[in-house]
Amino acid sequence: MCGPALVPALIVASTAATAAGQLQSAAYASRMSRYQAQVAEQNKQLEREGAEDAIRRGQDQQRQLGRDIASRVGAQTARMAANNIDVTMGSAARTIADTEMIGREDMAALSENIDRQVKSQQISAWNYESQKRTAMMESRQARTAGMFAVGTTLLGGATQYAGFKAQQRGA
Repeated sequence: MCGPALVPALIVASTAATAAGQLQSAAYASRMSRYQAQVAEQNKQLEREGAEDAIRRGQDQQRQLGRDIASRVGAQTARMAANNIDVTMGSAARTIADTEMIGREDMAALSENIDRQVKSQQISAWNYESQKRTAMMESRQARTAGMFAVGTTLLGGATQYAGFKAQQRGA
């Protein structure tokens, strides 16, 4: 066993080492949470950029599809006209109308698919924003919890030291 003169020094050293460890642990947890917040922010930005790109690509696809539909209708009209078929009535008019109708349906489906992709990426961006906010709160909580742990350790060490001193005086 150690001598009575060494006990106060051991109490102080133990308390200081524990408090330092708690501070280090809190600082590490806080840094990790801030890092996670930064990663979430970057992911959010990537999702937003992806959504903007999906909109641009979708607009290009819609333009191209519109051109393809117009080309099909034009080719049908030209073929029928070359064969002396009146394209304004009968089955010729229905064929052209059906081609245009199918084209509108394709345009609507394309537009809906683009909207779904953009919405999905916007939802992901908001989820990353939530992750970022949560990580920042965890960072603050880690620092606060670390300070309380250090305070508790210091109070516990002071209590032990005071108890030891009181015991020394009573002995």
